[in-house]
Amino acid sequence: MLSYQHIYHAGNMADVQKHLWLICVLDYLTKKDKPFLWIDTHAGRGLYDLTAPEAQKIKEYESGILKFYDGIKDAKDLPAPLARYRDFIKNLNKGTLTKYPGSAYLAAKIMRPTDKLYAYDLHKGEYPHLEKTLKNYINSTTRFEDGFQGLKSLIPPTTLKRGGALIDPSYEVKDEYAKTAKAVIDAHKKWPQGIYMVWYPILDKGYHQDLLEPLKALTLPDEDFIIDEWHFGAVDRGMKGTGMVILNPPYGCSEMMNESKICLQEQKHAQAKSY
Repeated sequence: MLSYQHIYHAGNMADVQKHLWLICVLDYLTKKDKPFLWIDTHAGRGLYDLTAPEAQKIKEYESGILKFYDGIKDAKDLPAPLARYRDFIKNLNKGTLTKYPGSAYLAAKIMRPTDKLYAYDLHKGEYPHLEKTLKNYINSTTRFEDGFQGLKSLIPPTTLKRGGALIDPSYEVKDEYAKTAKAVIDAHKKWPQGIYMVWYPILDKGYHQDLLEPLKALTLPDEDFIIDEWHFGAVDRGMKGTGMVILNPPYGCSEMMNESKICLQEQKHAQAKSY
């Protein structure tokens, strides 16, 4: 749907989870010399101004990254993905947190000149920002196109055999869960070695099962299929949690993500005791 703009939700807990996973996966891919392809099907702006009127309207970042940032910005011995995430945010901000990195920005910064990023968005209000964010990165191409069609057109890759995709639709309509599952299944058939990272919201109505059940039916080995859910506890309305399903996760990423999650939970408890 073309009404969705991620700027209203930038920096929320869903972003924290997505971006930690993204950093973990891309850092792993850069450990090998061979270049890789990465596809961001719903990239948004790439870089977000948290002082913008849209971000200020709902202020979801206050219960997301802002809740933890002060506690981790000078911390030592953080899990690797969390330390990298913290450093990206620190480098964008002088003191007060006002700028927040999106998935396309993080990917462009992590990926090498020989790697290739394709970032898609189809919202007229978002795409110009995405184009501006990535214009100086020679490893990046932005496209004002449907990300699902972009995914279909780019795989299997003809030259770069390694890589994968972050698939992060808005799920504004119920049918999008099944549509996303089909897009991932079709992509996996064409490029079975690709890494597919799919985000979904956890709602009372449980629509995300329309995404998960078809993917579970692929019957991939446990090490090639991970479901990572962060539940928010008592929430009056809206998202009850944030979820990721990852096909072909790189070795060690699940363990590092668990460490990062525990660290954030400990920071949350420490902050609560300080009030």
